[in-house]
Amino acid sequence: MNLKQLFSRPAGTAPSLTVAQVPQSSFIIRAQLTPDTIASAKSAFDRGELLPLNRLYKVLLAEDLSAASALDVRLETLKSAVCRLETENLSSAQEKYFSLVIKQFYPVFCEMLLALKLTGNLFRQVAYELDAGLYYPRRYLAYPFADLRLADEQLVLYDNGKPQPLDAVKFITAAAGPGILYSALKYYVFYSFALNNWAQFTETYGKPPRLARYSPGTTETEKSELWRMLQNFGSDLAAMISDNVKLEFADFASKTASVDLYSRLVEFCDDRITRRILGQTLTTKSVGDGGSYAQAKVHDLVRMDILGGDLRDLDALISSHLTLLNQINFGPGEISLSLALPQSVNLAERIMIDEKLYNSIGVDFPEDYWHETYGVPKSSKE
Repeated sequence: MNLKQLFSRPAGTAPSLTVAQVPQSSFIIRAQLTPDTIASAKSAFDRGELLPLNRLYKVLLAEDLSAASALDVRLETLKSAVCRLETENLSSAQEKYFSLVIKQFYPVFCEMLLALKLTGNLFRQVAYELDAGLYYPRRYLAYPFADLRLADEQLVLYDNGKPQPLDAVKFITAAAGPGILYSALKYYVFYSFALNNWAQFTETYGKPPRLARYSPGTTETEKSELWRMLQNFGSDLAAMISDNVKLEFADFASKTASVDLYSRLVEFCDDRITRRILGQTLTTKSVGDGGSYAQAKVHDLVRMDILGGDLRDLDALISSHLTLLNQINFGPGEISLSLALPQSVNLAERIMIDEKLYNSIGVDFPEDYWHETYGVPKSSKE
């Protein structure tokens, strides 16, 4: 099943202005990413229950810097794409309406698309507002603790164990497997354990133990004072001791090797999570001197392949939703878009190309092109 099918919508009636109440599970205790909870959530997923996994995904994206930064890179790149409305068969009222919706909600649509790809499911409620006889989407509401389940590859909302009807006009729903983060969960467990153990190791062995030896005949008062001094010595960094006392600092010769084990495990898990989201690690990690240019080119090609897929699927999501809005407000007819990344062309080269096209071939550029390409301000008379 492709995304075009996932986002296809039948023609519906005009929506009510009242936002329907969406039930959410009362079991919203903070999820813990442990092997047991992951195994339990995956078993629930096999039964078609999505809430346990969705809760774990929420924790992962909220707490893991690697996953969050990789997601930001992918999301911001997608947001930088140029989204143009195909206006050939549209009336001026349609063009104005859909241009406004795209301008206002394009970043939200990008977030929806990546939410679907990361988690494997998308559930948003559309809140409408009537303005000058047209229904405008004003908010897209997310319900992170909704009891969502899969039935015949379709997303179903449950309330107290009973399926609830979802009006296709009021809800955007899609399901596409377990999602990108499904395989990243186990690495986050390893990462979390390694990081916690590393912190405990540093706290334990970061400062060498202090050992004091006292001579026979030392009084209990002197022993108590000596013990108090040892406890405070790590922070005081100064002490006054008797000639009868010998002070030593113990060292652990093998602790460097143990630190390397923790750091390598953290780095390994960090790379796997980043690679699962971005398809590569170079965007968020520097490389060594050897072959860095060649490696950067390969990584960039992989990233562009993923971005190309994101743009294709985003086109399907937005076009299908706008087509539904068109059916609600204007009648039959599909709404089409064109999505493309802005091309980074040297300004001097761009001027030479445009000059040749204009003077030699006679290409007639629209006036908006010059304003958008070269940042020439429009006259106040325009």
